[in-house]
Amino acid sequence: MKKFLCFAATALLLASCTEDFKDWADPQSNPQGDIVAFGNGSVSPVGVIDFATVETEMVKVVDITAPTTTDEAYTPSYSIILNGETLPLEADGTMLAEMLENFVLMNYGQAPVQRDIDARVRCVMSNGGTATSIVSEPFVLSVIPDAPVISSAYYYVGTSNNWTPCDGGFKLDNGGGDVYANPVFSVTVPAIYGEDGVRQDNWFKLYSQETMDLGAGGFLSGDFVGYSVNGGNDLSGTFVEGANDQVAFAFMIPGTIEADRYRLTFNMLTREFSIEPVIDLGTPDLWYLVGACIGDGSWGNNAGGEGVSLTPLYPDPDNYSMLTYVGYFPAGQGFKLIHTPGSWGEQWGMGSNGLVKNDGGSSDIKVDADGYYKITYDLVADAVIIEKYTGAVGVYASINMPGDYQDWNAGGDAMNPMTTIVENHDWMLKGVTYAGTALKFAANGGWDVNWGAEAFPVGIGVQNGANIPVEAGTYDIMFNDILGKYYFMAK
Repeated sequence: MKKFLCFAATALLLASCTEDFKDWADPQSNPQGDIVAFGNGSVSPVGVIDFATVETEMVKVVDITAPTTTDEAYTPSYSIILNGETLPLEADGTMLAEMLENFVLMNYGQAPVQRDIDARVRCVMSNGGTATSIVSEPFVLSVIPDAPVISSAYYYVGTSNNWTPCDGGFKLDNGGGDVYANPVFSVTVPAIYGEDGVRQDNWFKLYSQETMDLGAGGFLSGDFVGYSVNGGNDLSGTFVEGANDQVAFAFMIPGTIEADRYRLTFNMLTREFSIEPVIDLGTPDLWYLVGACIGDGSWGNNAGGEGVSLTPLYPDPDNYSMLTYVGYFPAGQGFKLIHTPGSWGEQWGMGSNGLVKNDGGSSDIKVDADGYYKITYDLVADAVIIEKYTGAVGVYASINMPGDYQDWNAGGDAMNPMTTIVENHDWMLKGVTYAGTALKFAANGGWDVNWGAEAFPVGIGVQNGANIPVEAGTYDIMFNDILGKYYFMAK
């Protein structure tokens, strides 16, 4: 099919309307003038138009028998009214295919299912000075967008799971909802190393939920998402979908590409893919705040006190040696930084000339005025900076973690506030186990304020950002609602 449209094509079916023009709605004229006799006229359907095969710019939507007039100075012009919106229509019953398609896609979405639209035809007779319009009785215009069939879910099969069919371990996620509104599916899979310690080439395909439902016995008879040639190793491009090793062949990520994991992203509507190599940065080395204005205010430095009396500084997703924190600090209330819960051996406090490290005689750190402050700890330079924070701050009653694992319920899976004695901006949930999912952070049990990002296990969530790709495992999860920073600490 020749593609000349920016959206999927359409197919349509017209219901018949064969009444005489003089039997339609009462004419209205502007400016006022003599009513012109129109004689007989009619509209009639042209049958189903399948836009999947349309190769022309104009598409015929109705047959029109023009009304006659007693004054040849009057000429007709036409328009079609769809759900109250008026679009141009030619005298031969054709209209711009792109215009009709855009109307359908914007009002009904891109799913290739029949859409029944209320329609009318308007005829305007004009001699350049006086115009008279007549509108037909309503009829149904049925439209089927031409879009690829998108499954509810897709799965990886390849080197990372030893080509095991139907195991479902690496499920691609689109964030839930309508797959035509959210057609981008993604998953992260690990790199695999041979017995010699050398990273292997990663060969893989994707398969749909329908193929999964065939079971291991019928697996190879299902359709697959793959490359047009076997072993295609581009990190971005277009994919194909069809019979295994006849239409869809395997992707191949060369083992020579440095990566610990691969982020696979597939747009099932545009048929585009990307493969992002991910290099693990190791495990963040955390430091914690403790004090009279931190957590429960108890100064409790006990192992396991994280989220109760100890509040973490958050690592940067691109540089784990940079830790930051933003929160509310009352004037005169002391706090310190400690490294290991349960030990005072490594700490930052206040000395006579400013902040000092590992001085058992140091005083508490205090701010001079109530407000929001940012603490930055550069582990490489071993330097701590405390400064006023002037960015926007929201205060939230709850932070929830909606995700694919619980059907994206924005009011479920609430986190626990870390601070209970002053204004709280830190949240934690301990010992959470996932089989592999995607989720976001959402405020106050709704979607008006939410945070997401593509990074894992450390990231900076932004409003309406991407779904966070959480790998299978058990985590203590921490989140700061001012910075949007989060950390899924593996347990």
